[in-house]
Amino acid sequence: SPPHGHEVLLRVRSVGLNFRDVLNVLGEYPGDPGPPGGDAAGVTEETGVTAGLVGGNSVYGLANAPLASIASATALLLALKPRRLSFEQASTTPSTWSTTHVALERVCLRAGCELVVHAASGGIGLTMAEYAHWLHTSILGTAGQPRKHCLLRSLGVRGQGSSRAASAFGHGAPRLVRSYRSHAVLNSLSHDFISVSFALLCERGAFQELGKRQVWA
Repeated sequence: SPPHGHEVLLRVRSVGLNFRDVLNVLGEYPGDPGPPGGDAAGVTEETGVTAGLVGGNSVYGLANAPLASIASATALLLALKPRRLSFEQASTTPSTWSTTHVALERVCLRAGCELVVHAASGGIGLTMAEYAHWLHTSILGTAGQPRKHCLLRSLGVRGQGSSRAASAFGHGAPRLVRSYRSHAVLNSLSHDFISVSFALLCERGAFQELGKRQVWA
């Protein structure tokens, strides 16, 4: 049906998929995750009268069921796409950057803090490294393969730990933070990584949970 109010019909050009979508299609996401996809970039096809957009605008943001030629969206969750970004590049940014911004805002991260980022070579982790570098914050990032550790070093991540073995991370992390405690942990791992990461926190430290499995109360 024709869009009304803030509604927009988006002709999809690119879709950004993330780990939430992986859990969705595997049937392991807790609760109802809705249809796969969410991050999208494309061209507005039709718009509601109060959407603030016109047909033919290149936009990116969050849409409903974007794994289709045409997707519906709310104009409040879309932004005009910068010309310097391709549709493919733009579709990778909404969830990663908004999640990173909210997480770091909650922990009140500032210059001189020590931050632990698990699975730092993933989408959120890479965004977190860029954001933390801008804030002059030190990062300890975990990854699983040597080539991923090389990537983290090239991005200025000072310390690297294992995202495969919690025991190895538990032995190496205290040395990497120079016997101090971490101000915040951004977690997406499970099992013993949770308890070991909590042990690294200083008093009044913040533990931000991104995972959807084995989440502690």
